[in-house]
Amino acid sequence: MDAGSDPYQWVIEAVDTHELPLLRYARRLLGDLDLARDAVQHAFVKLCEEPRERVAGRVAPWLYRVCRNKAVDHLRHAGREQAVLDGDASGSSASPTPLASRVADDPSHIAADHDLASRLRELLQHLPAPQRETIDLWCEGLTYREIAEITGRQEGHVRVLAHRGLTALRSHPLVRRLLEATDSPPSNATRASNPEGVRS
Repeated sequence: MDAGSDPYQWVIEAVDTHELPLLRYARRLLGDLDLARDAVQHAFVKLCEEPRERVAGRVAPWLYRVCRNKAVDHLRHAGREQAVLDGDASGSSASPTPLASRVADDPSHIAADHDLASRLRELLQHLPAPQRETIDLWCEGLTYREIAEITGRQEGHVRVLAHRGLTALRSHPLVRRLLEATDSPPSNATRASNPEGVRS
């Protein structure tokens, strides 16, 4: 079916492509699945009302921006919007303990865990909210320019937030061990626990 036979086919394609990433993003912002679904639904309803030519070539950042605005509205009603909007204004961390000082997981558990993306997302929760949101969007494949459009921040500020967040992640014992494991040849113990040579 082409766009001529169904004027909303492009919206259906946008839903297929962006619904799950948007839901993940909104849920991490809000910490509530029902509110996240509401924010995502709101974004797609607004997309249906938007002329296609106005969002051509920028559907993803447009959707994330509208979804984010709705999420911030929910947070504002709960009195929590400042954590997302300017939680890094003073340069202080939103987490009660510095990321690098948190106790690392058991190495045997790391060796058995092949879902690195999931592990890193857990660590992201300990970053200040603006850094976490920036890296979250970057991990979804959005460019710094698109992230700036979504969040209403300057592109240079987005780059600083990404740098600070990634630097904090690299300082975490779990991430250091994973990086060391990929930079050095496997030991006999590593080979024994990973006979297929699969890199985690």
